[in-house]
Amino acid sequence: ERRRQFEEAGFLMLEDPSIAMNTIAATLKIGRGMAKGPHKAPAVADAPSVQRRAYNEIEAKALLAKAGVPAAPERLATSADDAVKAASEIGYPVVMKIVSPDIVHKSEVGGVKLNLASADAVRTAYDQILSSCTTAHPRAKIDGVLVGKMISGGVEAILGVQRDPVFGPVVMFGLGGIFTEIMKDVTFRLAPFGEAEAMEMIRSIKGFPLLDGARGRAKCDQAALAAALSKLSIFAAANREVLASIDINPVLVLPEGQGVAALDAVILTV
Repeated sequence: ERRRQFEEAGFLMLEDPSIAMNTIAATLKIGRGMAKGPHKAPAVADAPSVQRRAYNEIEAKALLAKAGVPAAPERLATSADDAVKAASEIGYPVVMKIVSPDIVHKSEVGGVKLNLASADAVRTAYDQILSSCTTAHPRAKIDGVLVGKMISGGVEAILGVQRDPVFGPVVMFGLGGIFTEIMKDVTFRLAPFGEAEAMEMIRSIKGFPLLDGARGRAKCDQAALAAALSKLSIFAAANREVLASIDINPVLVLPEGQGVAALDAVILTV
């Protein structure tokens, strides 16, 4: 009887307290979004085009760099001598990875070697990478071995795009590396969006203090990260009919003023 009286007076009655609190939270979130109003979407005309084909890691990162998501210095080597030459040009230490559109999970098949500090180490790593990967994937197309600058410091983040059948390209942001799998601390926005919206994404995750200089850490380059997120959203929106997904993990967010660097990237087309 008491419940009926409240409902007749216009109150929403929820018997489960947890459902009630989730309902209030969702209502507040919707209200905040509506109060902000529609954001002005940036133009997408100047974004580079994606072709319907397989992209290896170097091609994917080169395309993303044109779109506005920079990568670390790197070269493609097709022999051990090429690898040593590339390492000397880039500067030690270096990282080496198999380059193949058919091998996505490189580390699981011995396709990644880190922190190589000498020519001998580079030669050995080149032979080991090719041997491991051809054994694990005998039919894979091997384009060569990537030799890249070994960058340390900063905080690892993940940037991604997924093609939603209803809403189109959706951009994801969160902490990268093991944080992605363990904490699942990620946020999403519809593409495209500007840098102000990207900064809201960055600040909305639970792990934001790691990017903001928590406990004596160097404050990360949030402005460069926001720019990369916005550029990725523009790139995704411009290629919405072709892109299936983008996975950039990790993106190393360096200390303030030093930018960001995509350390791995996968582009899949429909």
